[in-house]
Formats: sequence, structure tokens, C-alpha cells
Amino acid sequence: MDKHKLSPRKQKILKAVVEEYIMTANPISSGVLQDKYLNDISSATIRNELSALEEMGYLIQPHISSGRIPSKNAYKIYAEEFVEKKSLTKKEIALIENTFLGSLDSVEDIVKKTAKVITDITNYTSVIVVKNVSDVLIKSIRLVDINEKSALVIIITDSGIIKDKIINFDYEIDANYISNASGILNDLFAGKKVNELKDAENNLNDELVEYRYLFKCVLNVILSFMASQESNVVLSGKNKLLNSPEQDINTAKDFLDAIDEDKNISDIISNADDKNMEFNVKIGKDENGGIDKCAIVTANYSFNKGKDIGYAGVIGPERMNYGKVMSVLDFIKKIVEDKGNK
Repeated sequence: MDKHKLSPRKQKILKAVVEEYIMTANPISSGVLQDKYLNDISSATIRNELSALEEMGYLIQPHISSGRIPSKNAYKIYAEEFVEKKSLTKKEIALIENTFLGSLDSVEDIVKKTAKVITDITNYTSVIVVKNVSDVLIKSIRLVDINEKSALVIIITDSGIIKDKIINFDYEIDANYISNASGILNDLFAGKKVNELKDAENNLNDELVEYRYLFKCVLNVILSFMASQESNVVLSGKNKLLNSPEQDINTAKDFLDAIDEDKNISDIISNADDKNMEFNVKIGKDENGGIDKCAIVTANYSFNKGKDIGYAGVIGPERMNYGKVMSVLDFIKKIVEDKGNK
């Protein structure tokens, strides 16, 4: 939708209708618009403009005697052209900052914390779609000896630490073994993507047989991580939409069906129209997906100096508080990326 197809007065009226409906969930009359937003415009003029906006497909009149409510097209143009980010409260800022205190080494930890705090502040369903873990690049393998028969292995990727695990040995190990093993493991694993490692055992020659057990343990840690991340969607607050007053049983069913499978929700969230946009907004369901009577706002998140994590998204009613949602996504995005770049 192009706001320039609307006169400045129509833009002003449409913006007022959407914002008032977001706050009240009640059809908006010309009298309410004049009293609260447009006291410099006559009621007759406002009524004429409302009728024109209805004919253009931006407004809906549920009943002849009622006011108007926004259509999907109205929400779309509002979210893309008119919405203004809302300042977060001191309490909200403190909640977000406290959520991310300390180091953020694990992608799994980051996404869980991100999903929860987004839901806690917006009161909508939040979804984090993690980038395909098979594309993760192994940066290094670190071994730390614990005692003569155990060591801690730390697997570091370009997205942070994906896993640490204690490995127990049937034989004694010493500092020299740990040092040699670290070098061998990094020769075999570092610089490779996770999906390239399944055949890595073939690179172990006979001279390295004493490290084969350790190698298999490390490989199993990585492959187990891959298996656990096949469901690469983290969802928080899935029942939040059911609290919206305008949602009927059919809408609720469509929403629950859409988020029932990780692949469905991953396709919906990841299907951004323009990767260069600060936010991607999808209203309702169309040929590119979406959920009927719902709005989805997504932002691309990265970590470790621009390395993509994936998408953070919020799903709510079309009558979503877009300004608040965008502010929350933006603020958290900056904190996560700032922490990741340190």
C-alpha cells in the first residue's frame, strides 16, 4: 500500500482510527475522532472521509449504525508508514537488561531468554527461528583436564559455545595428552561446518588411534546437538492470542493450527519479503503465508559481529500495539548484538 495515494487528511484520519481501535477494540465513530484527534475538522467532513476510506478498502463498518474498524489494508499501511516506536518504561528496560546480564555464550540460552522477555513485555506470542544449525562453523575445540580420567570439552562456533560436556576415560590422561589431543581435534574440526563432520572420522589415521575414543565423544556431542536443534523454533506465550477480545473460536483454531508444527511457524516467520528492512510486517493470510486475523512482526537478529542467529518475531491480533512491539524487538536486538560483539 502507498500512503501517497491518500490525501494528508485521509492519512491523518486513518492513522487516528487505527490507533484508537488498537487501544479500545471498539468501532470508531466520527464523534470520537473529532473529540480526541481531529477537533480542527468538522464532523460532516470526517464522516465523508470515513466513507471514502471504506470505499477504498481501508475501513470496515460492521453494522450500519456502528462506527468503523480498520481492515487488513489499514493495518498494513499503518505498520509500514505511520507507526511510531513507543518509549519503553524504566521497568521494561530494567527487565530486559537484567535478562541479559552476564555472558551470552550459548545460542540456545540467548534464544530462550529472548523469546521469554519479548512475551513478558509485549504480552503477545513470541517466536525465535534459529538459523539452520548445519550451517554453523566450528571455530575451535577446547579441552580442560579435570582429573586423571576426565576432561571438559568446549565446542566453540561462530555463533558462540554450542555445547560443553565432561568426557570420562577408561584410562589415565595427563597434560601432554590434553595438549596433543587439543591440537589434533582442532586440525580435524576447526574451520568446518557442522554438516561436514559426519565423515570426519575417515581423516583419523592409524597414528592417531589413541585419540579415537575422544574424537568419537566430541563428534557425538556435535551430532547430538544437531539432532536436538532439528526443531529450530523457540516459542513463548502460545496462548496469549486467546486473551484478545476480538478473537473468535475460528481465529483461535487457525492460530493454534499454524503454530502446532515447528516447520509451519518457521516458514511463516522466516518468509521475510525484504531482508534489508528493519522490520517485516505480515497482516493476515495471503499467498505468501501468514495467519488469518493475526499480525506478525519480525526482525533479523545477529550475534558475534554480524553472524546471523535467525529471526525474532511477535504474533498477535491485527489490533497489535505495533509501536510497542517494534520498540521491544529493536531494544533487545541492540542488546543481544552489543553483547555478542564484546
